[in-house]
Amino acid sequence: MIRRIVTICLLITGFAARAQQSPTGAALPRPEEFVNSIYSTVVDSSFQHYYLVMGTDSCRFLKYDYDEWIKYHLKEPLSFNILNELSEKVYLSRYPYFWKQAQLQKAVCVTRKQADSLLQGKKEPVFSFSLPQFTDDGQYAVIDLNLLCGPSCGRGVTCIYRLTTKGEWKLAGESLNYSSF
Repeated sequence: MIRRIVTICLLITGFAARAQQSPTGAALPRPEEFVNSIYSTVVDSSFQHYYLVMGTDSCRFLKYDYDEWIKYHLKEPLSFNILNELSEKVYLSRYPYFWKQAQLQKAVCVTRKQADSLLQGKKEPVFSFSLPQFTDDGQYAVIDLNLLCGPSCGRGVTCIYRLTTKGEWKLAGESLNYSSF
């Protein structure tokens, strides 16, 4: 019985890793590599570390209003095809993923229960991210970044990033999902 459970866990982990590979052969970053390169979008740079809920959230970029994104949320022009591809990737990626602590630079992974304790004690904010999804060519990514500062305090954004020619991820668009400061 234990052997079956271990086998199932290994299959799920393998599936999660394969899901990040591009069908066109483009090199996609591992989820932790991507988070290491963009976490400063929401985490104060003065923090020596930040708390990250170890299980990923669901990304909210399933359905979107193209006109609203074009008018209010994009910092640079993106085609309808790119937004649709990212939305489809989010839709198809509804499997659990747990962050790999050893591969995260400044994150300290915590369980949801530990996060609740940290938030009740008002010690430090806790962050919760969705699993990043990438276009097939590896040039764009979408992720939800959530800051939790208490039981009824937080901010959540959906962010779209573009890979620059220098190999850095640049924020291409951001939509506020909720805010209750």
